[in-house]
Amino acid sequence: MATRVAAPVRQLRTSVRLPSCTCNCSSVWTAQHTRSRSISSPASSFATPSQGEGKGKGKASVAQEQRWAGWQPGQLPTHTSRAAYHIADPVFTCPPTVIGLELHVQLKGNPKLFSSASARYDAEPNTQIQPFDAALPGSLPTLSPEPVRLALLACLALDSSVNPASTFDRKHYFYPDLPAGFQLTQKYAPLAKGGILKIRKDPAVGVTRDLEVRIDQIQLEQDTAKSFHDPSEHMTLVDLNRAGAALIEIVTQPDMRSPEEAASFVRSLQSILRHVGASDANMDRGELRCDVNVSVGPVKGPHGTRCEIKNLNGVRFLVGAIESEISRQINSINAGVPIVQSTMGYDAVDNRTFVLRSKEDAPDYRYMPDPELGPIMVTKTTLDHLRSTLPELPNKAFERLQTQYGLSPRDAGILVAVGESLVVDLSSTMSSAPEWLGGSEVGTASIGTRYFETLAFGRQAQVCANWIIHDLLSALGSTSPPLNLLTSPIGPHELGKLIDALSKGKLTSTNAKSLLKEFIINQTSNSTQGSWNEVLDQAVQSHQSSTSSISLEEICHSVIQDLVQESDKVRKGNTKVLMRLVGQVMKESKGVVDAQEAKKMLERMLLPGRTV
Repeated sequence: MATRVAAPVRQLRTSVRLPSCTCNCSSVWTAQHTRSRSISSPASSFATPSQGEGKGKGKASVAQEQRWAGWQPGQLPTHTSRAAYHIADPVFTCPPTVIGLELHVQLKGNPKLFSSASARYDAEPNTQIQPFDAALPGSLPTLSPEPVRLALLACLALDSSVNPASTFDRKHYFYPDLPAGFQLTQKYAPLAKGGILKIRKDPAVGVTRDLEVRIDQIQLEQDTAKSFHDPSEHMTLVDLNRAGAALIEIVTQPDMRSPEEAASFVRSLQSILRHVGASDANMDRGELRCDVNVSVGPVKGPHGTRCEIKNLNGVRFLVGAIESEISRQINSINAGVPIVQSTMGYDAVDNRTFVLRSKEDAPDYRYMPDPELGPIMVTKTTLDHLRSTLPELPNKAFERLQTQYGLSPRDAGILVAVGESLVVDLSSTMSSAPEWLGGSEVGTASIGTRYFETLAFGRQAQVCANWIIHDLLSALGSTSPPLNLLTSPIGPHELGKLIDALSKGKLTSTNAKSLLKEFIINQTSNSTQGSWNEVLDQAVQSHQSSTSSISLEEICHSVIQDLVQESDKVRKGNTKVLMRLVGQVMKESKGVVDAQEAKKMLERMLLPGRTV
């Protein structure tokens, strides 16, 4: 724990905004009314003088007063909060926290990269193996075309430049999960170079700026087997099912400056990969794994020494590991201990990073060209064809739903993301795929956007979005097992008929929502009921017969007589009580009357001088 010292006494304003820094953090410092409080770090104790202070003094002396007593240029703060590593003495630039990522993405589909074996993650151990996967003598690799196609789709979606010829290399190291003693990868001539992934500013998740993260390269490689360590038995079990599965490794430039930006990058990458159908990218299944490089440099000068944190399999762990490593490096620099380039692990229980090995202990992988595999040749014709099959990418869909339909960022984000977690291969279920999907073969990630746009044709867009987000998805999630938009018994055309009946006054909002939920639940419980059209027609007829025998004016008059005190409050201008009367009207009519019509009727009766 840092030594707590008292700062000089000085009157300050409560909130102070520091000058803009190089990382565009625009952070706001909050200080106590005096500087006579105890502090634990230099950076948390200085602030800009209030207006009028320091008159007659030169800029240098004012700047000197802003500096904490004992604070030296080049010294870094010891705080560990998420935004803290953005802040330095305002006289200098911010201490550059630099973050880069290396992501290993398992490509979708069954064939492994160099064998015909399946890559199912949930199969029994050591049942999805071909001779080459186990490195049996005499077995040779045969490149599967499907993983290459999926990898190219990912490259195009990330705006990478695909190399016309890419080659495979052997990366040598010895470990139980690598039967051959080497991994086939693309060190020297990767599949693609360059590219950009855009991150939107989103203060809700801590991203304070729009950002373009540059992609360094994308390469194909084979996955390793999976090891299970059992300390109690002093043994390691190896499952070869994953050995040889097709991966792409995506290496970014060090363009990120905070854990939140890194987390946003990973989520955006997941969204893109799912939309183009390249990968399901579920981190809990090992389909997306992250290595992160972190460095905290001096206040002035080049980037600091980077340390690499290995094998992070969740966004939450990614954020925690980066925060812990930043804190470790800052504390080491403050203590005068140099940062040594190291490979780090992350202990999520204790929320700390620890050294696995230093650069001096890093293995020499002895890369060499693989003599058994020729180059991958990609023609312009192939790229043009693949580019024509790309769906609308999530960022463009997000922006279009707002500009074209006037949806809020929240609603647009939900519709874009609603199908991303679905793991469904439409090519194998096309006979039962909904007609409104239009026979798409790119996957289900864009299903929310398609459902909405089909429903919104000729209808109010916001009304349609509300029904999908608040009512349909809720009803689908209440079934056992939960349904989704792809398996929903209510397609956009069916839901549209319900919305039309409601807008024409043939149903009340309460009845319409109940009808939707009951129909979906009955469909999953195998109860006998008619088609959606039959059920909807019966509900409309029942509503019309009920409303014809019920006088809304009579019910409202009865409620006013029963709730005298509430009625008097409304007459005196307390309109908040009006909804209490509306609720009673709905109760006495058993939900038959429309709530808005009941509200208007009560206003006419209780507030006759008011225009309704």
